[in-house]
Amino acid sequence: MRLYIVRHGEAEPHRDDDQSRALTSAGRAAVRQLWQQLHAAGVQVDALYSSPYLRARQTADEISAICGQPLAAELDELVPDGRPAQVLDWLLMQPQLDNLVLVSHMPLVALLVGQLADGPGARVPMHVGSVASLEVEVAAVGGARLRWLRTPGEAANP
Repeated sequence: MRLYIVRHGEAEPHRDDDQSRALTSAGRAAVRQLWQQLHAAGVQVDALYSSPYLRARQTADEISAICGQPLAAELDELVPDGRPAQVLDWLLMQPQLDNLVLVSHMPLVALLVGQLADGPGARVPMHVGSVASLEVEVAAVGGARLRWLRTPGEAANP
């Protein structure tokens, strides 16, 4: 399975209600530009899932507008303090899909990418708007290979 793990784009400063922080206009533009490049380079989206937090949903909306794949669902497993084990359990329950996109937050994205690719306790830091592409053999710790990691503003040739 090809899995894309996405950190939401640049968001407004912290406030009392972290769930309602929106993307900034620069954050939307950076996500849009990166996904336009990825889509032009052949990245496809067959299923798109997001954290229920506003900034993640808005990031998913930008991806959906470019790739033509509507949001399948919001997943509570993808909140910032979500646990990689819960996401892996969810992945195991899904039909064999290719080109699956999960939009989430730090620290979950760093832990999820790190543990899938490098094993227990590993982390792969991700800037806002970044996309990690993994080839998943099995949805388990150490069960994937990190193919590439792209950050908005850098060339996006997968």
